[in-house]
Amino acid sequence: MKKFYFIIFVFFLNFTVSKSNEPFVVLEYKGNMSSNASSKINKNNKFIKDQNYSTSHLVKDGESLSVILKKYYGNSGLNMRIVELSLVEINKHAFVRNNPNYLFSGKRIAIPSVNQIMNLVKNKPDKKTSFDNKKNHIYFYGN
Repeated sequence: MKKFYFIIFVFFLNFTVSKSNEPFVVLEYKGNMSSNASSKINKNNKFIKDQNYSTSHLVKDGESLSVILKKYYGNSGLNMRIVELSLVEINKHAFVRNNPNYLFSGKRIAIPSVNQIMNLVKNKPDKKTSFDNKKNHIYFYGN
C-alpha cells in the first residue's frame, strides 16, 4: 500500500512590484491509493455547506478546545491546527495568555466561518470579528 504525503507550508513572498507579503498555502493530505479520503469528509457539516456560516459556543466546565473543534469542525477536511490557532486569535478573552490548553469555562467564544479563518490567515480582518489590529494574523512556517 503506497502512501502519499503532502506537507503544509505557508510562504510569504515579497514581490518588488506590489511591495507586500502574500501568503502561499500548500495543504496537507495523508492517504493511500486504495482508500478514498473524500468519503471521510462530512459533506453535511454546516461550515462546509456554507463557508460564511459562523456561530458562538458557551464553554462548559471541563470542556477542552479539541472537543469544541471536533463538535463544530469534525470530519470537515479542515486543518485543525489552523482552525485552533484561528479560534485562539479571535477569542483571546477566553484563553490564559493565548494558550489553547487553558480555556476559561463560562466564556462565550466565536466559532468562525471558513471565510473568516481564511481572511485571518490572509491578514484580511473580517468586520464581524473582534480583532481589528493589522498585527493580528497567523504565520505558518513548516510543520
